[in-house]
Amino acid sequence: MPDLSILEEGYLKFLPGTICALFGRNGAGKSTLLKVAAGQIQPQTGLTIINGKRIYNKSVNKRFSQIGYLPQDSMLPDSFPVYRLLKSFPDTTELKKDPLIKKITTQKIHELSGGERRYLEISLLFSLKRSYFLLDEPFTGVEPLVIESLIDRIKQETRKGRGILMTNHYHQYVTEVADMAYFMQNKQCYRLDNDFKSDLIKLGYVR
Repeated sequence: MPDLSILEEGYLKFLPGTICALFGRNGAGKSTLLKVAAGQIQPQTGLTIINGKRIYNKSVNKRFSQIGYLPQDSMLPDSFPVYRLLKSFPDTTELKKDPLIKKITTQKIHELSGGERRYLEISLLFSLKRSYFLLDEPFTGVEPLVIESLIDRIKQETRKGRGILMTNHYHQYVTEVADMAYFMQNKQCYRLDNDFKSDLIKLGYVR
């Protein structure tokens, strides 16, 4: 069976204190690119550079000390109550004051709605001391009101100087808050102009 090539010379750059959006059709390779950057997949070639320093594929600890990664599928254990999960993270003092988190503290993970679960996942991820965050489809299955709360959280993190890269099919939300954007096509990333929505329309991605 021949090797399946998903990315070839794909290049993407995002900066501290900014929100970078990565658009593309299903199967374009968006999730693969995030997994490579997060160290979940080891590519045949390529490299990740953080703050001017090359992070080698085998330097897992060094990579994880600077990057937080949210996969598409939930990473939380269903049987855990929320309060127990909060205790397992090193610094959730401020998080416990969050009205949305306080509301679900006594519930188990499997009892949460899709939006509550995603909000908790992202909030726990942001509680880690990381410089950059990779969010793969963070708004999937999330109610509009919770999406707005998540966008507020994401903006708060960029104001702290953190860099955030996210993929999302909910372009109507993402194009409004992104500082820069790329479109993935033909195994590569293409930088969009400042009018992201117009570019996406020209590419036939949205109407």
